Amino acid sequence: MEKFITQISDNIPADVAKLVSDIMPMGHICVCYLGKDKEFAQRALSQISQFEYKITQVEYPDDTVCNEDTAQDIINCDDDARLFLGIGGRTIVSLMGKACEKRAMQYAIITDSPFLYGVGYALTPNRQTPIKLLIDKFCKKDYSDYARCIGAVLAHRVALWEKKYVFHMLGIQQNAKLKAEETVLSEIIGDGNIDDKDRLFDGIVTYAQISDCEFRSSVEIAAELIEYTNLTYDRGESLLLAAIALVKYFKAIMSIEEYRLIIPADTSVRCRSLSKLLGADVSELIGAVKNRKFEGKWLYIHTEYREDMLKELEELDGKLINIIKSAKRFMPDVGYHFGDDYDSDSIIKILYNLSPLTHECSPIAIADALLGDPSLD
Repeated sequence: MEKFITQISDNIPADVAKLVSDIMPMGHICVCYLGKDKEFAQRALSQISQFEYKITQVEYPDDTVCNEDTAQDIINCDDDARLFLGIGGRTIVSLMGKACEKRAMQYAIITDSPFLYGVGYALTPNRQTPIKLLIDKFCKKDYSDYARCIGAVLAHRVALWEKKYVFHMLGIQQNAKLKAEETVLSEIIGDGNIDDKDRLFDGIVTYAQISDCEFRSSVEIAAELIEYTNLTYDRGESLLLAAIALVKYFKAIMSIEEYRLIIPADTSVRCRSLSKLLGADVSELIGAVKNRKFEGKWLYIHTEYREDMLKELEELDGKLINIIKSAKRFMPDVGYHFGDDYDSDSIIKILYNLSPLTHECSPIAIADALLGDPSLD
């Protein structure tokens, strides 16, 4: 069930005016946007002038990075501001979420981007969610955003596969819900040729309304690490790269027909590698995994579902060429920059050391227990 109301709008100014007037007929509103979205913000606000509002505008530079310092402009807005409007995309939404950690506030999001990762369903679950998300129906002018959408769709399909595996291990029965998510994603992906913008836009909005963001997937973690290591700062691209790599990695894990219980991998080594990579406290990383205990029944469950889960991966892997081609063709340089701007060795290093950050029943963590430490072979 949605935690907030998503609305596709064919008249953003009128719907913003209704949203605001339904909440407060007069008062103080704080409006936040990046400089590049100023024209869209002015259009979105054009019909609220008929009401008696005091409007404070917070305009951020286009290269703003979300952190506690940049969120202070929202946090420090006058105490009598009763409603906040975030106009734009992921950066503004992230700033709103960060501000909510320090200040209790009602806010709505108005976006002219079809790329909803970070706007709708990917909000961090423990943050206050927006009271409404308005999406401009005519926001399909920026082709590069559709490349990001494809990255998000593929990532969600990989995350759904992992979630299904984890639920098998834990005996969680959510078949109907998982099937509903899988149906929507499969309809978007099709044979991998995702070049229909209407299908992509409508599909990703539908998925935003039904998806469950409480499961923290390996693809989300890997995407964040890809960004952290400066391979790309574009969330759509980091999701695409992480999802492609994990399809191959999960497939390799699931292709092994017989596992044996041997000396498990030394996760402390992976924690130390992650500590250097992230600049994080190694004791905190080790502390997070010290109580993990492999249960013998997991080997049986893994064996029971392995072939079925592998078949899903093989079907998805067979579509990757078309999916990647579709994403690149939405990019201004049709993916030319992918040739030099990321290092596959770095992605392999991220995958190799990923298990301490994943769910203990993720195939990545299970493989640590079943495959052991390759250095001991």
